[in-house]
Formats: sequence, C-alpha cells, structure tokens
Amino acid sequence: MRARDREILLKLNKEVLWLFVTGSVVVATLVVLFLLRTPPSYYEYNGFTLGTYCRIYVSSEKINSKSLAEMLFTELDRIYKKYNANDPESVLSKINVSQDWVDLDEETFVLLDAALKFSNMTEGAFDPTLGNLIHLWGFDRLDEQDVRVPDSSEIEVALLHTGYKNILLDRQKRRAKLLNGIHIDLGGIAKGYALDRVYQIAKEVDPDCTGFVEAGGDIRIIGPKFGSRPWVIGIRDPDDTNECVGYLYLDSGAVATSGDYERYFIVNGVRYHHILDPQTGYPARGIKSATVVASTAVTADALSTAAFVLGGKNWEYVVLDFPKSGGHVLLVDKDRNIRKSPSLSVYEADR
Repeated sequence: MRARDREILLKLNKEVLWLFVTGSVVVATLVVLFLLRTPPSYYEYNGFTLGTYCRIYVSSEKINSKSLAEMLFTELDRIYKKYNANDPESVLSKINVSQDWVDLDEETFVLLDAALKFSNMTEGAFDPTLGNLIHLWGFDRLDEQDVRVPDSSEIEVALLHTGYKNILLDRQKRRAKLLNGIHIDLGGIAKGYALDRVYQIAKEVDPDCTGFVEAGGDIRIIGPKFGSRPWVIGIRDPDDTNECVGYLYLDSGAVATSGDYERYFIVNGVRYHHILDPQTGYPARGIKSATVVASTAVTADALSTAAFVLGGKNWEYVVLDFPKSGGHVLLVDKDRNIRKSPSLSVYEADR
C-alpha cells in the first residue's frame, strides 16, 4: 500500500453511519468505514412491519448474517400480527371485544403489565387504552379514507371509554378484563418490545453479534459497530428531514423518537398528529419531537410518548425527572427550543 493511500485510509477511520431517527419512514445514509484491518461483514435487511419500515443491520461469525437478519424480521412480524389492534384475529382484538375475563399467554401478560407500569409511572401520560380515540380520529386508517377533525362532543364521549385504570390484571390467574368499553392499543410500546425481543434472540444465537435494528423512530443496538465502536445516531430535525438537532453515540441500549411529523393530516392549515393527550383527547401540543435514550427499547418507546405529551406542559419535569426512570430526554418544542436532560451528555460524546 502506498504511503498516500495509507494516509487517506487513516483519515477515514472516523467515518460513521449516520442513522436518522425518522418515525414512520426509515431514512439512513451509510458511510462505509474502511479500516486497515478487515472489518466484520454486515448484512442489511429492509422490510415493512409494525406499521412502519424496518431495517436490520447485523454481523455474526457464528451464523450466516443474512439468515440471522431474516430470523429477526420474522420475529418482528410475528409480534406485529399478534398485537395489531386492526386485525380481528389478533390476540389484542380478542381481548378488546371480550366483556369478561380473558386468559393471557405469558408474553401478552408481561406486555400488558409493562404498559400499566409505565402508565402509573407517568400518571397516565402514557396510556394504552386510547383505541377508541385513535379510531375516532382515523389514525388507524389514514391511507384508507378522507380524514376529519372530530366534534368536541364526539371526543368527550370517546374519553369516557379510555383510562388505563380500566384494565384489570389478575396476576395469580394471569388474565385480564377491560371495563367501560375501553379498547387497548399498544402502538406506544409494542414496537419497543419487539426490538428488545429481536435483540434477545440475536444474542441467544450469537452473543458476539453486532449491529442494530430500527423500526421507524425506535432503534435497538445489538452490538457495537465492528465490535468496538459506538453507532452514531442523528436526531432528526422535526422541520427538516435533511438536518439533525443532535447526535448520540450508542454501543448498547436503545433510542426512540416520537414526533408530530410521523402520522398526521392537515385541515385548514392545522396539523393534527397521532400522539393524543389522554386528558384532552386531542393531539398533544407544545412539542415537535421527543427523543429518549434508555437501556431497553420498551422503556425508550413508552417514555418518548409520555415525554411528548407532558413536554408542552412541564418540560423541566420531563428532562429532570424522567432520568430517574431510566429515560434520558431531548425535546424540541414548538418554538424550536431544545430542552434536554443533563444526563444525556453521556451519550453525546464519542466514547
């Protein structure tokens, strides 16, 4: 190798994968890292499930990376089908239509139990019982029909059939019962759970495998880049898909972003997005995006939703208190001010 070529390669050894956290559409720019030593070979798999575009980027020396990626996508799709509230054959739909106690398999019980714990933790800012409101607004079928803003009277009626305290869990008999005609929608937590599951499967197959899996605005790190370096994640500017408002360096854990640009419609110049305030029944206001870094994707997913809802009301509480629950927050408010947890600085430096 010529000296000039070696110098060029040395200059490239800091290049990174900029992975933009986008919501319903995966936007990523890959800058390939050429090191002087031979790096592991990564396989990239793209597909649509969990209601969004998903990307799996993995490398394994114990199993064919392509086979591993396909295995992980199959698991993502299994969880989506099981908890898709719009599928009448899903486990979730069967719970929603029952007026009596429903026996739960272990996975469903654990997921509902986690959802209720996050609801209690955030005093209802995260609420898995907004199915009736979501349907009223049409966010469960944006591609199928013309949308409209519901009348205030319709929202008031729908609110009567929400509230996480209307979910009864019998821990001894592992069963659930829904009260007051509520409908569960696990869109704010199932995606994070799915990413944690594929992380678990990947590590069971090969403890040394590396990479990440992304589903919309959620990312779960499977292992450090090339086994030793953090992945660089750009937090999307909610007003410009080509820009970032910050960067995170993660070699483990997860990050999730909830934004008003993910699923929305516009009526008379007003944007109505899908992140509903459980207290008002209307889209939460004051925040454009909420990003949370946590040790697990299920925590990042649930807390990013709660941070979006609460951030416009009391951003100081969100950025200072959420880290106590394991979520480190970055908020972009309606005036484009950036508010973030002091603890987030750990993830903003290249370690």
